[in-house]
Amino acid sequence: MKYALAILLSIAFFSFIWRKNKNASLNRDESTSNQENSASKQEVATMSYQAQLAIFQSLGYVYNEGVTKKMILRDAYEMTWEDEIEKYIEDNPFSILYPLFGYGDKVVPKFNYSDNCILWGLDFFDPSSQYIEFMKRMGQITNGEINFTEIELSTDSENWEWIKFKVNGIPKKWKLQKTGYIADHFIQRFSYLPAELKTKGRYTYFEGFTIDYATDAEQKKFNAATGLNREWLGEGNHFNEPPED
Repeated sequence: MKYALAILLSIAFFSFIWRKNKNASLNRDESTSNQENSASKQEVATMSYQAQLAIFQSLGYVYNEGVTKKMILRDAYEMTWEDEIEKYIEDNPFSILYPLFGYGDKVVPKFNYSDNCILWGLDFFDPSSQYIEFMKRMGQITNGEINFTEIELSTDSENWEWIKFKVNGIPKKWKLQKTGYIADHFIQRFSYLPAELKTKGRYTYFEGFTIDYATDAEQKKFNAATGLNREWLGEGNHFNEPPED
């Protein structure tokens, strides 16, 4: 339930980011001439809901059993608060549907909408349980390349939290933050693991806190097919650097 609440609230956070970007875009449009606005509208690409799903499927993105179009449209509406939500999805190809592959709902047998990516939000992160849940999900989306086991949380005598675990059999212990505070550098640490473990893939990041996993070739193919600017996790100054343990 805590994970479901975190995802729901992260959608609200994504909605805020999306609306902020949308408002900035509108302000820029207002500063152009009517002729430029007209030309700009003609250049806007649209794509049907089904056509977008077909491209996602060609990239290996498939919803788990129990996920329906009705649920996706409901969640997309909660993300954007746009009344004509399917049209809005069509007018903003891929950027709305992509994060929802990382969503979850208790009515879905596997809970997660897919095993491809994660939609999360640090603003609503519950450290008592979600450090562990998040780490488990960070393993699930790697198709077996990175496995996290024996995950434990502890607090030292100075109220610093620590997470102890094994990654691909290698013991590790990361310093988090003092009790009651969220360590965003916890996310940054994952970006260093692929190089250390010499995996084929790396973690990726998309605006609104969608984390994925891809090889170099898959990253190029994804961005080319969707037109999205998906980055590598660790780039773009989204999270703080971890402190010295």
